[in-house]
Amino acid sequence: MNLIKALPNTVICNGRAFSVYTDFRVWMRFEIQVTNWREGDNFPIDYLFKNDVPFNPDIKELLAFSRPPCELPRKISDDDDVTVIDWEIDAELIYAAILGQYGIDLFDIEYLHWHKFLAMIKGLNGSTKMHEVMQYRLYKREDAKKNVDQYERLKGAWEIRRMTSAEEKELEEFNKTFGGE
Repeated sequence: MNLIKALPNTVICNGRAFSVYTDFRVWMRFEIQVTNWREGDNFPIDYLFKNDVPFNPDIKELLAFSRPPCELPRKISDDDDVTVIDWEIDAELIYAAILGQYGIDLFDIEYLHWHKFLAMIKGLNGSTKMHEVMQYRLYKREDAKKNVDQYERLKGAWEIRRMTSAEEKELEEFNKTFGGE
């Protein structure tokens, strides 16, 4: 994101610009929706748009606004795809970090552009619990022969786990068999 340029308030869908709401609450909701989406689920997006809603937009077009590209840091390897933040699970830590570091109460603030909010998250320093947890999630043991260390245990404790499709199917079968919901 280039702060010299005006903050965007449109999304390009199917080659046309659509005006969107840019408050962090709207896009956090979208990110939670994306994270929790399962094949076959309804995926409403009309709440993102101020006026016209695009017909059959590509999710990649919406993600381009929600997850603006960042030149640095560069990706070093393919195993750098660790999820370091979950907007729903980490909500309390995010709130505390923004309040503690920037003095902004996310409940009281009327408006905060999503891209400004993301910049604040990226700029969190080591004095916040959210930054500490993100570091745990990124931790890699240097010596593979060494026993599990304290940081690896912390990484496991704070790791964000998603069910795979196979796990979801097993859970669904279990629930059908044993009357779960």
